Order: sequence, then C-alpha cells, then structure tokens
Amino acid sequence: MSVKLEFVGHACFRIWENDHPIIMTDPFSYDSLGLPDPGTRFETDTVIVSSLTDNAHDNVALAKGNPRVINALDVALGKDDSTIGGEPIVTLAVAEDPNHALHAPMDNAMYAVNVGGYWFYHMGDLGYAVTPEQLAPFKEHCDLMILLTGERFTPKHEELDPMIDFLKPKWIVPMHYAIPPVIENMTSVDDFLTHRSQDPILIVRDHTVEFPLPTPKSDQPTIIVLDPSGYQRTG
Repeated sequence: MSVKLEFVGHACFRIWENDHPIIMTDPFSYDSLGLPDPGTRFETDTVIVSSLTDNAHDNVALAKGNPRVINALDVALGKDDSTIGGEPIVTLAVAEDPNHALHAPMDNAMYAVNVGGYWFYHMGDLGYAVTPEQLAPFKEHCDLMILLTGERFTPKHEELDPMIDFLKPKWIVPMHYAIPPVIENMTSVDDFLTHRSQDPILIVRDHTVEFPLPTPKSDQPTIIVLDPSGYQRTG
C-alpha cells in the first residue's frame, strides 16, 4: 500500500494513497508568506485546516476546484463530526498565542488523519507546549508527526522534545520554519536537526516522500526533510 506525502510549503501538505482522494492541510496564501502569487493551484479533494481565521493556514483557494473543507477547530469543539475515509479525525483545540494558552478562546486545532493505514498528526498553529494529558488522544494516532519547528509563535525546540517522547512517532516532518525567501524571523530546519542530533535524518531533496519507508533501526524517530513544491527555495 503506497501513501505519498508532499510538502507544499509552510504548514501545507498533500497526502494521498495511490489513486484515492487527495487531502490538503493548512493551505497558505502567497501574500501571507510575503511572496508573489505564481498562480499555482493544487489538485485536492478535501482541505482540512486548523482554523478559518489565519490566511497562512486557511487559504482554501490554493486548491483547485471546489474541494470539501473541514475546519479541525469545529471538529474539536463538537460542531462538526466529519470523517476522512470513514475514520474519525482526532483533534485538540489549542491557541497560537502562548501568553493566552489557558485563558483566551482556542483559535485553532491540532489534528490527526488516517490515510492508507498511517496516522498523520499535524500540529496546526500551536503556540506553546502541551502536556501529555492533552496529547493523550493522539497517543495511538501518530505514525508521522508534522512538527512546527520555526520557533516563531510556536513551541521552542526543547519544548517539543517531551511531546515527541510521549507520542513516539516513527517519522517527523518539520514544517513552519525558515526557507528563504520565506524567513519571517523563524529558525531554520538545520537548527532543529542540530537540536535533535540523536535522530536519524533523511534528506529527500524533493517535495514528496512515499510510504512505506524502511523501518528505522534506531528507537529514535527518523526526521524527513522535504523541499517545498509551492515556491522555490532561494538559499
């Protein structure tokens, strides 16, 4: 069974199994990243977003046509019971601003979806570390962890470590980090790789990776680094 994961850019990915429907996560607008819009649009059947209030994460227009749209925050708040491929979407309502994590209304959601037997966990637009108790719904739903690593309005690298240790993913794919020309005061993926120097690393040098991958010999998760397909890296 073949499942592909494509890094479009920032927090946006496409996930699909063979000729099955394509899922897009957290699509960005080019303007929100400070880029000119090249007019590129992507074949997509379902778009799942962490919220519908942030144009760096909710630009459904990045998808071609008229895809089904699922707001993970609505699922987390019990306003939507959508499923993907007959499987429930695992969610947790969170916030971007770490200073208001306990008091402000939750403004986005983390989510996990099952595609081809693999659970893909997306951190949404989380701005602070969460506890094991909060992460518990994802414990058995995280084969691959799509991880915020840019450290701007997102958890610091050392705050991610306990989350990784608790969920024990097989693979980690960094997102939401500095890829010139998109920098926005974010740290680079190299900073994250240095921090996680004990982990095996797979530099794909492409925007898409196909599962299954060889089983890692290490007990540590393998970090998979992808190039964006939605814009050209300049550095």
